[in-house]
Amino acid sequence: MVLKFLFKPREPQFTLGDDVRLRYLGPADAAAFRDHLHELHFEDFRDRFNGLVSDTWLEKYIARSLNEAIVIGAFAGDHLVAVAELHTGGRIEPGQGESAFSVASDWRHKGLGTILLKALLRAASENDISTIIVETGAQNHAMKALARRFGARMQFAVDQSIGRINVADGLRLAGRRLKDRNFPALPIPVAGPVPRRPAAMVAAS
Repeated sequence: MVLKFLFKPREPQFTLGDDVRLRYLGPADAAAFRDHLHELHFEDFRDRFNGLVSDTWLEKYIARSLNEAIVIGAFAGDHLVAVAELHTGGRIEPGQGESAFSVASDWRHKGLGTILLKALLRAASENDISTIIVETGAQNHAMKALARRFGARMQFAVDQSIGRINVADGLRLAGRRLKDRNFPALPIPVAGPVPRRPAAMVAAS
């Protein structure tokens, strides 16, 4: 049996400017992740999960994500204001990763989604993931626009929009769009657990 490991950093915390700090999240961050999701406005929460979910489902989802996926959080001080996730395994084909994003309602349209997607692209590249899948509700125009900026072609399917970002192309686009901003490289990685896709995953911002 061949196991595919996603890598996480030895020293995961780093700073972007004076206002926002990114770091990888783990099981100890479950309460902060939960609070972040509960702080989303109703429409933003609905977009994040393509509908409403129970507290029991949400707790299981948080635990799976923090134990089995790459999860990057953006902090303003000690307050978690945005999260990006990268999941592999399950029904996801080898070489692909499925993304999910959430940005605090009061922090939207400030560039956090762009910052997190660039970090997720770097994490994907370091883990030999060539394609990031973006799956979001048809009404989530912000997430669709963000994916398109990094090369995704969004297609409508039932009540969802699905797109795929070529990681190499996305990084090149990120470099051109963000060349005047100071984004540090991801820290040196170490092996982590083998991810398995949660029961439901919808990307949103």
